[in-house]
Amino acid sequence: MKELIFVAVGDPVLHPEATHVAAATGYPLVDSVDPRELSRLHGRARAILVDSVTAGHLASLPRRESIYFLASDPGPIDWKAALTCHAEHAFLLPAQAPELLRELGHMASPRDSSSAGVRPQAEHASGTVIAMVGSAGGAGSSTLAAAVARRARRTDRDVTLVDGCPTSGGLDLLMGVEEKPGARWPDLRLGEGAVSAGDLRAALPSTSDGIVILSAARSTIADPFSLDTEVVLPVVESLRSGSGVTVLDLPAEADPAVLEACDLVVLLVPAEVRPAAAAASLVKQLQRARTSMVLLARHRAWSGLSTEDLEKLTGCEVIAELGTISRLARTVELSGLPTHLPRPLAVAADAVLIEAGL
Repeated sequence: MKELIFVAVGDPVLHPEATHVAAATGYPLVDSVDPRELSRLHGRARAILVDSVTAGHLASLPRRESIYFLASDPGPIDWKAALTCHAEHAFLLPAQAPELLRELGHMASPRDSSSAGVRPQAEHASGTVIAMVGSAGGAGSSTLAAAVARRARRTDRDVTLVDGCPTSGGLDLLMGVEEKPGARWPDLRLGEGAVSAGDLRAALPSTSDGIVILSAARSTIADPFSLDTEVVLPVVESLRSGSGVTVLDLPAEADPAVLEACDLVVLLVPAEVRPAAAAASLVKQLQRARTSMVLLARHRAWSGLSTEDLEKLTGCEVIAELGTISRLARTVELSGLPTHLPRPLAVAADAVLIEAGL
């Protein structure tokens, strides 16, 4: 089986963009502009990425499929060179990185022939993974996750905010980066390949303060993509292999395997009877998995339970309390989560980071 992607890009500006996208597929890479290497591996590569520097030599080789011509954004594309090397498609990077990644992702997922069917584990894992889970809809777990990511970034760590909810409208909207280029969930095809945290992060959009976002995508057509455990876990493993902080926004029905992969799970619990009952059930599930967890109490206008009530009902410690913050919802709706967080939200986020040992 053809298991490598050949990156033959000579443009020094375009080259890092091409390698980041190729690395995010999970396939092994060969990165060279040497005509001898290109000739030797031409028939063995699953895909070949070329630019105007290397297209001429490729044109002299036998015609094949899965050749992609690349040019730097904003262009123009050298269509003569693209046609000469028989490229199937041409892409401008970084603007069309998601489209290129999606095209490469249409190929079957790579496998480690030495352990077929077994996912290679990330080596020397040193990153921290924190999950936010709301025990009820509208609790504000997405906002809390974004706030924790924002406060973690103040420590100069690499921070990645991951949208783990299948029905999410997209954390890129919450963070105000919906127009920024970069891969979204449907663009990633990590399969069973091991991708470094750095390469994965390089393929994703980021905020002005350096938070990298892996968000859901929005489409006007039916999309067969499903954000399930087999998709999420490889990303968590990849990000954990780095030294940064990964913050997951997960639904209450998240797969136990994903929750078990986290260093800390924070349950955001509205101080109300039904959300508290749901939280008690989640706590038991996490205790069986021996996952470290804490509660954060969410007080809304109609909340009727105290912090002590929540701790008694769930048997879990409440590390902070968070009320409704005036005008925050409107600010987020108009321009995304502010870089300077409201004090109550910042205090709650800091409590989470302290609990995680950061």
